[in-house]
Amino acid sequence: MRTRLLLSFLVAALAVPVASFAQYEGERGLLGEFVTWRVAPEAATDFEAAIIKVVEAAKLANLAEEHAWLMWQDGFDYALYGPTNNFAEFDDPEAWMRAFQGTPGEAMLNEAMEAFGSLDYQVLSREVIEQVPGWDYQVEEPYDVKYAHMYESWMKPGTEMQADEISREWVAMLTELGYPYEAAGFRVHFGDVGRLVYITWYDDQADYYGPKAQATLVEAKGGGEKWQDLGNRWNALITRYEESTWAFRADMSYGQSM
Repeated sequence: MRTRLLLSFLVAALAVPVASFAQYEGERGLLGEFVTWRVAPEAATDFEAAIIKVVEAAKLANLAEEHAWLMWQDGFDYALYGPTNNFAEFDDPEAWMRAFQGTPGEAMLNEAMEAFGSLDYQVLSREVIEQVPGWDYQVEEPYDVKYAHMYESWMKPGTEMQADEISREWVAMLTELGYPYEAAGFRVHFGDVGRLVYITWYDDQADYYGPKAQATLVEAKGGGEKWQDLGNRWNALITRYEESTWAFRADMSYGQSM
């Protein structure tokens, strides 16, 4: 199982420009692009079929690992997120399409692009985000990732240092608890830059919200007071938060595995 969330993006299908992302001083973590769509319910089946056709085209083209993607779904919202190796990739959005040219998958990709053009959907966001070094928690015991829990926080101005400190304490506490699921924190560099994103990847909803829940493990370890203090300090830094659950769609993904 991968120890990081390695997805990728379908730039050519979107044709949405990405501007230069915010400059950042300091150690740089894994950069990636996160794209979300909202699809009309009546178009969802055709939207998924078009993505699956792209997957088949990628297989026929023997698309390189650098172009791989994993896909997620939350109701009629769909998301792709993927790592990038260098900044130049954002200046060449057609590179993904060129990877199909002259391959057996080119014709099938063109068919999929035509299908996208007739569908009712909107692009909700396209962002460049960084997996922050020190904000990630990894485990040795492998498991099949089926869901991702996303926690998004909108931060008050001037809280960067406190957020970094608490994020590292959160990782340390997960280690103390022997938490069974991998997690990581992300900083937004282009998009809604006042937001931090934290993701936990897990296999079973009953376990995640039950015996393996963070709160359950905290109670078993007697760390309730420390956990509450961590939460109170965090809440003082944010203006609001949102949570969502995304299901992994292996059939709409190509290349990298969780």
